[in-house]
Amino acid sequence: MEFEQDSNLTLPLFLLDETLSERDLEQPDFEISISLNDELLAQICQNPSEDSSIAITVSGYELLISNSLYLNILEQEHDAQITLTHGPLLSIVLNTEAQKTFVSPQMDMMPTFDLGDEDE
Repeated sequence: MEFEQDSNLTLPLFLLDETLSERDLEQPDFEISISLNDELLAQICQNPSEDSSIAITVSGYELLISNSLYLNILEQEHDAQITLTHGPLLSIVLNTEAQKTFVSPQMDMMPTFDLGDEDE
């Protein structure tokens, strides 16, 4: 996964319940789009040790909901966080006021950066 400052990271979200392992990854409940500013990029470019994880609260995000079953989430309070585990692996957790939790699949993440060294 490549990250670029001032771009958006968009990941699918699935309701965390007993059917999660059977779900089709191509049919998420909705998506989350996170704005990657320089501060957030610096935070997610970490690789925690094997027995730990890092949780990063996210404030600049948008929910992209096309399934009418989940439109009411837009009217509730909700919060999102990025979870980094050793690898590094990145996932998103979204909690709603109605006590529902949505998760993204873990994504392999090896940040790459454009250092401006290419010939123009």
